[in-house]
Amino acid sequence: MSFTRLVDLTATVIFLSLTFMLFEPGMAPAVFSQEVEAVTYLTMEQAVSRALVKNNQVLSGRFALQKAIWDKRNAWTQLLPYVSLNSRMMRIDDQTFAERDFRRYLPEPIRSEIPQTVFQESFYTSLDLTLPVFNSALLNSIAIANSNKNMAASMSQSTRQNIIYQVVSTYLTILKNKDILQLQRDYLDLSQMNYDKAERMYNAGRFSKSEALRWKVDFQQQKSVVVSNEAQVRSHRKLLNRLLNIKFDEEIEIQSDVPQQVENESQKLLQMTNDELLHLIEVNDEQLIKVNAALQAARSNTETSKHFYQNAYTSCLPNVSLSYSYGWRENNTVALDDYSPRTLMLNLQMPLFTSFQNYTAIKSSYYQYRQSQEDFYDQLQNTRFFLTETVNKLIELKTQRELSQVSLEYSDLNYRIVEQQKEQGLVSNLDFIDAKLNLQNAKLNDISAHYDFITAMVELYYLLGKVDVLWRK
Repeated sequence: MSFTRLVDLTATVIFLSLTFMLFEPGMAPAVFSQEVEAVTYLTMEQAVSRALVKNNQVLSGRFALQKAIWDKRNAWTQLLPYVSLNSRMMRIDDQTFAERDFRRYLPEPIRSEIPQTVFQESFYTSLDLTLPVFNSALLNSIAIANSNKNMAASMSQSTRQNIIYQVVSTYLTILKNKDILQLQRDYLDLSQMNYDKAERMYNAGRFSKSEALRWKVDFQQQKSVVVSNEAQVRSHRKLLNRLLNIKFDEEIEIQSDVPQQVENESQKLLQMTNDELLHLIEVNDEQLIKVNAALQAARSNTETSKHFYQNAYTSCLPNVSLSYSYGWRENNTVALDDYSPRTLMLNLQMPLFTSFQNYTAIKSSYYQYRQSQEDFYDQLQNTRFFLTETVNKLIELKTQRELSQVSLEYSDLNYRIVEQQKEQGLVSNLDFIDAKLNLQNAKLNDISAHYDFITAMVELYYLLGKVDVLWRK
């Protein structure tokens, strides 16, 4: 055996051994396993659940609520006594010390009998307690903190419902675009086959150049539509990743079917009459505010502005506080001696003239309160307008669904007839292409009508505070 053949045989054995080790059961290449593990398949329920846990806006709303809760507790603590330990060290210059220490000017027998009260270097320590007896600003701050807590809770709930609405809507939009994209790809493949056939017929002299170009135009149109829809799918997928806080190195896929819970709710609305659909939004203001978290937050903001307006009047009221001090005599040592002076003070502060600062602050807070009132009423009316528009859209889309189904049935039948006639040479290529495009448009309209109705239903449930019904089983 030659040396070259021996080297080749050795290399072959080594290669086969490595291949057997790599592809032994349970020893799949790490690259393949990483690709499989990198893809996460999510149902709509799982997508919403993940958004409620990881979405930054939802987390921000929860932290804002916790802050408001602790702010309320802090407001209550302002009414409690405050105790502090105060200690100071003071040194005065020689001239000032000489002027203050009168003992040095007394004769010796008398000087020794009078205790020294002035020291060049002195230390003083005391325990001080302060208790507010009457402070209207502190009392009103509790009401402000409570309103802020209610507003934070409403804002957190509003953010939560808004994120659920966006996740569900984006999820359904991706499903819609994927269904449309699949249909368009099927027609693109068909257009490719027809275009290739037309090219062969043209080269064989059986088609004119205009007929071949007509098939080429149809193919390019289908290709352009597919590219456009692929871009839409990518954009909405990125939006869903943003809502779910998906990292750049993660990959997700969604289920290809509309969740059964959503289909059941849409069937309920489809079976309703137009009057029954309109009756869904016939609620009074209090009922609408109760179910709509965004309106609750707006009303809480109005209440907070009202308390700030009331708080402006507290600057004109007196403040009463109680102070008590337990100290040790000031001397020239840090040691605490036996003599402990005690001081009890009742303080009254009454503003008499503040150069119209209080008056201007009251007027400013009043107009801020009125502004918040008008903003709230405007948001309430806008919500009612959106409800009416959404129900009108549902009524229109319900009719369009019926029309799209009939149109699809007709276009499918017409396409089959024209296809048979084309095989018999009874119709032109243009007629066949038109029939094919009509069928494609009918299918696209049917898909759009189906998903648009569901999306409008999601919007209605969001405005009525019922969006949780769509994803909770």
